[in-house]
Amino acid sequence: MSTLLLTPIMVLFLTLFPSTLLLAADDEAPAQKVPGYISLGKPMVLNLSTDSRRLTFLQVAADVLVKDEGAKEIVEKHVPAIRHKIILMLSEQPALDMKSPVKREEVRKQVTVAVRDMIETMTDNKDIEEVLFSTFLVQ
Repeated sequence: MSTLLLTPIMVLFLTLFPSTLLLAADDEAPAQKVPGYISLGKPMVLNLSTDSRRLTFLQVAADVLVKDEGAKEIVEKHVPAIRHKIILMLSEQPALDMKSPVKREEVRKQVTVAVRDMIETMTDNKDIEEVLFSTFLVQ
C-alpha cells in the first residue's frame, strides 16, 4: 500500500519540479551587454589651424567606449579609419579653441557623432557610445 501511495507523489513531484526549472530559465534576463574601452593606439600629433606664423601642435590619444564585444571587434578592425576621421576633424580646429575646456568637450562630442555615423555607415553597427580623449596637449 505504501508503494501505491508513493507513486502518485513521485509522479506529482517529477511533473512539477522540471516545469519549475523551465520557468526559472525563462525568467532569467537575457545576456547583458558588457561595455568596454578600445584604445586607438599611440597618441596622434597634428597641426592646428592658426592665423599666426607660429605652428601650434596638438597631441591627442583617444579611446572608444562601446556597448558590447561585437562592437569591440568592429572598432578594432576599423581603427585606421577612426584615427583618420579624428585627425581630419581636429586639424580643422582653431588653436585658440582647443585651449578651452568647453570647446574641447564640444569638439569631442562632434567627433563622437562623426565616428558613430562613419562606423554605422560602414558596418550597420550602432553600438559606439563615446569617443574619449585620454591625452590632450596643445603646444
